Amino acid sequence: MPPPMQQPAGPTPSPRIDWEAFYRNYRKPGYVPGYEIVNKLGGGVFGMVYKARKESIGKDYAIKFLKVDDEVVRDAVLRELEAVRFFAQIDHPNLVSIEDKGEIDGIPFILMNYAGEETLKKRLESGAMSREEALRIFLQAARGVHALHEHSLVHFDLKPANIFLKGDIARVGDYGLSKLVTESRNSLSFGRGTPYYMAPEMLQRRGDHRSDIYSLGVILYECLTGDVPFKGDSEWEVLRKHETEAPRFPAHLPDSDRRVIERCLAKRPEDRFPSVAELLRALQAPASLGESLVIPAAVSARALEPRPAPARGQAPAAAAAPAAAGSGPRAEGSPYGLPWQADAGAQARGPIGALVHLVFRLFEVGVFLLLAPLRAVSTVLGKLIAFLIQLPFKILGFAFRFTGFVVVALLLLLLLVAALSFVTSSGVAVPAESRSEPVPVYQAR
Repeated sequence: MPPPMQQPAGPTPSPRIDWEAFYRNYRKPGYVPGYEIVNKLGGGVFGMVYKARKESIGKDYAIKFLKVDDEVVRDAVLRELEAVRFFAQIDHPNLVSIEDKGEIDGIPFILMNYAGEETLKKRLESGAMSREEALRIFLQAARGVHALHEHSLVHFDLKPANIFLKGDIARVGDYGLSKLVTESRNSLSFGRGTPYYMAPEMLQRRGDHRSDIYSLGVILYECLTGDVPFKGDSEWEVLRKHETEAPRFPAHLPDSDRRVIERCLAKRPEDRFPSVAELLRALQAPASLGESLVIPAAVSARALEPRPAPARGQAPAAAAAPAAAGSGPRAEGSPYGLPWQADAGAQARGPIGALVHLVFRLFEVGVFLLLAPLRAVSTVLGKLIAFLIQLPFKILGFAFRFTGFVVVALLLLLLLVAALSFVTSSGVAVPAESRSEPVPVYQAR
C-alpha cells in the first residue's frame, strides 16, 4: 500500500500578539535574550521605548516595542522592518544607530543605541532657548536627516520628541519605521506622522524627502519662537491650517530666519528647498561632516528663492558651486559662516548690551590695575633672584680669570729672570795680553 501523500509545509505562522505576557514578563532578565530591561523611557503613536542593558558587557541600549494589536498589521510592520538592513548600515554622529530587530511574544521590536533620556521636546518645555542653542541643536538634527536622505531613506515623523540630546550632541531617532524610497515607489505606506509637524501632502498619502524638509521648518520655527506655527482645537483643524494658512512670525524674528522658514513651509513641495543640504547652506552652515564653507550673502539670498521647475525635456541648470572658505566676501554678521555668532561690535548693540560691555571693560581695567603692582614686584624679585643665583658663578669666574692672569704674569717674569741669568753667567772673555802677572814674593833659589 503506497504511503499517504504528504502535504507541502506552508509558511510558519507568526506567534499571536500577547501584550499580557509582555507586561507580565518584560522586567525579567533575559525576556529579550541577552538584555535586561531597566526602565521605560517614553512612548508614542508607534510604540514604547525602554532602556535595556546588555548583560554580557553592561552597555545601555534602547528597545522600541511597536504598538500593534492586529496580526495583519503586525505582519505588515514586520515586512516594513525588513528595511532595517539598509538603515542599520548608516553610521552618523547625529543619528541614533539601529543595532538589531526582532520579535517577542508576537510584538516586533527595534534595538537602538542609547542616546539619553533628554529630548528636544523636554528641552522646549523647560523654557525658551537662546538663538545660538536653538540653531546648534537644529543644525545637528538637520545633518542627521541629510544622512538619511543620502541613503534614500525618509523619516516621515520628524518632531522634537524624536530628537535626542546627550551633552552637546543632538541625534535623530525613531526612524525605524521610515519608508524606503526608490525611484519606482515613493509613496507613504505606513503612518502619517504628527499633525503639528506634518507636511500638507501627507494627507493625500503622498510624500518624499521634501516632506521631511517641511517638518524641519516647523521644528526650526518652534526652536526660535517657542511654539509651533499652526495650532487648533482638533487634529483636523491643525491639518487644514497646514494646507491653507501661511505661518505668522513674531516681530523679534530676523528676516533671514523668516525667509528660511517660509521656504521650508511652502505648501507645494517643489517650492521648498530641494534638499537638506540647500537648507543648511541657506543657514550658512556646513551641510556634512568635514565641509567647511562660507556662503557669500548673494548666494545665500538666491538659495532662499524658489527655483522654477525645468521644462519637459530640459535638463536642470547646474547649481553654482559655493565659494570655498576665504574666497569671496563673507555674509554680513557671520564672521565664521555661522549666522548666530555675531561679531564683537554686534554684541554691544542696544543699551543692555552696551552696559554689559562697559561692565566687562571696567572689570578688565580693575584686574589690570590689581595685577600691575604684582607684575612689577614679581619682575624686580625675579631679576634679583636671578642675580643672586648668578653671583657665585660670576665670582668664581672672576677668580678663575684673575688666577689665569697671575699665572701668566709669573710665567713671563720667570722667563725674563731666566734670560737675564743666562746672559750674566755666560759673560765676555778677557784677552791674555791685558792680564798682569803677579809679582812673586820670593823666587826660588
